[in-house]
Amino acid sequence: MTATVLRGGDFHPDMPLHMVWLATDACTARCMHCSSNSAKRSPDELSTDEVFALIDQLAAVGVVDFGISGGEPLIRRDVFRIIDHAKSRGMSVGLASNGAKLPEEKAERLASFGLDRLQLSLDGPAEAHDRLRRWPGLFERVLKSVETADQAGLRVHICCTINRLNVDQLEAFTAFLSTLPVKRVNYSRFVPTGRGTDLLDISDRKWRKVIERLAGLRREYRGRLEIVSHLAQQVLVDDELEAMPAFIGCQAGRGQGCITANGSVLPCVLLPIPVGNVRDAAFETIWRTASLIRELQDRSNLEGRCGGCALRGRCGGCRAVAFAKAGRVFADDPRCWIAPKLAEVPGGECHA
Repeated sequence: MTATVLRGGDFHPDMPLHMVWLATDACTARCMHCSSNSAKRSPDELSTDEVFALIDQLAAVGVVDFGISGGEPLIRRDVFRIIDHAKSRGMSVGLASNGAKLPEEKAERLASFGLDRLQLSLDGPAEAHDRLRRWPGLFERVLKSVETADQAGLRVHICCTINRLNVDQLEAFTAFLSTLPVKRVNYSRFVPTGRGTDLLDISDRKWRKVIERLAGLRREYRGRLEIVSHLAQQVLVDDELEAMPAFIGCQAGRGQGCITANGSVLPCVLLPIPVGNVRDAAFETIWRTASLIRELQDRSNLEGRCGGCALRGRCGGCRAVAFAKAGRVFADDPRCWIAPKLAEVPGGECHA
């Protein structure tokens, strides 16, 4: 696998390094913000053999990290065999679960198959989490799953989607998580797609404060709890990220991608635009020839403020937010606070 380096630190690999596979559309929860709109199993989901072949293709083109999500992936009876197959191809493997039920036997099996991380969802304190997930008592169930996973020797991560129900409690929630046997928390950007609507979103102005707060929390908890996010504008407020030449902000169609339960290839989990299907063509062929993937890898396609910003190679805005809000993949990310007429030429300066 080769990589391309463009002007202004705009680095991207020819093939993605991280791929998420949505193992099933079936789920035991009906979360308000579910980007996959998961509920019942689709009749055309990839078979075990098809997933094995897919993993072989991904490994061959240089994908090093394989994330298994859904839906609820633990519903699939073949998930252990699939983890084992991906591990046998040299991949790091993570699995994301809603954490509603994790028996000791299942946690021990996940550990025995070499799962590198188990990501459980907790979207804030109990009231906010249970309301967002539409499941009274789910918060306590997840805490039990955290304990069970830790006792089995699994590395536990927490995923929290920032939204209006929890945004004012991030500091207190982070302090709570730091008392649990959790290695990392991923504060995920809410995108109004799937079942998620604008009613759960916070204002564009408030997103700037959130991004600044997350940078502060990352510094505050260093050495105790890893705090990560996928907020492209983080580079505008975090000196450590700004100093990383390979940081490229939005990864859609670049360093990562997604494959749905029935084999459709997406540029990102949160960008629901199929560019092909692995039942019709090899993954490498799809990724190399799909026009949208090619366009996402060239930031000169960005429009408006994002297109004229000196930091477009380091940030690029969130293409999923742009699509959800404006209906155009390359539109402005409305959550950015950069003044519209500044930094028209790459290499200039952006000012808040």
